[in-house]
Amino acid sequence: MASRTTNGSAHTLVALDVGLGRPMAGKSSKEVFAGGAILAVTPDGGQVKTILEDAKFVALPDGVVYNDNDGRLYWTNMGVPPQNDGSVCSAALDGSDPRIVIPKGKVHTPKQLAVDKENGKLYISDREGLRVIRCNLDGSDFETIVLNGDLNNDSERLDATKWCVGMTLSKKYGVFYWTQKGPPKSGKGAIYCAPMAGSGKRKPICIIDDLPEPIDVDIDEDTNTLFWTDRGEIPYGNTLNKLALSASGTSPATKELDSVTGLRYSIVAQHFDEAIGLVYDRDTRQWFVGDMGGNIWRHDVGASGKTKVLEEQNRAFTGITLVRKAL
Repeated sequence: MASRTTNGSAHTLVALDVGLGRPMAGKSSKEVFAGGAILAVTPDGGQVKTILEDAKFVALPDGVVYNDNDGRLYWTNMGVPPQNDGSVCSAALDGSDPRIVIPKGKVHTPKQLAVDKENGKLYISDREGLRVIRCNLDGSDFETIVLNGDLNNDSERLDATKWCVGMTLSKKYGVFYWTQKGPPKSGKGAIYCAPMAGSGKRKPICIIDDLPEPIDVDIDEDTNTLFWTDRGEIPYGNTLNKLALSASGTSPATKELDSVTGLRYSIVAQHFDEAIGLVYDRDTRQWFVGDMGGNIWRHDVGASGKTKVLEEQNRAFTGITLVRKAL
């Protein structure tokens, strides 16, 4: 499978198909919710290859990362909400040697995740678990580092303002960032951060709130800019957004509203079809976004709008990551 080559290195996108866009006729609910696949996609969308499609390891997948230190992909499986049956798995880059990292029942509804390669740690947002968890790459040393409520309390578990969804890390600032999406299309979403160092539960630092419905989040450390997808109501939702950060990386560079838009952040691209995952290719200065409508989009830094890379109507894309090699 050919991949784009930039500055002598090949790049491939790895995207998750959650499986909910496939034809449902004649299928039981168990079959509908047992789907999902991990795909390799060339950055121009010209070639798509299945890496892994095994319901034992890939079922309603949501977030994916690649660790080039051990050559493995790590991804989350949401399970079937509202059941407490999520899991986290890993496999070699070609889909071989699949393993269960966190078994069903130990994590509720894992969403996006990030990897601390140097320290061998996974950071995972657990939506209905109302928390951020951290563990070793084999699932050991499992700890809750952010806790927003009691998942056994129905009113707290159903409070979507407490739901942790997006996740990214910044070694430059020594913090991890996550989103809390709020109810659908509600304008009650927020982005938080907390220190990576230390143990025990952190006190969340709110960077920005009153967002339509933020989902995944990532950072461009070269420009100290936070980016995130939002699947809220149009015109301000279903967007790719950015916010300049202060020197500490824990607050906006300015708290002033834009004199024209009235926003505290900038909308980079809009009109996605339920935008979910995003990833930044630092080499090409391009952002890639996957949406539930079966599309993968590209935004070129410095340009306006977005370009469609791939459209597959029977797919529903969630997490997306970048691998700097051909698959």
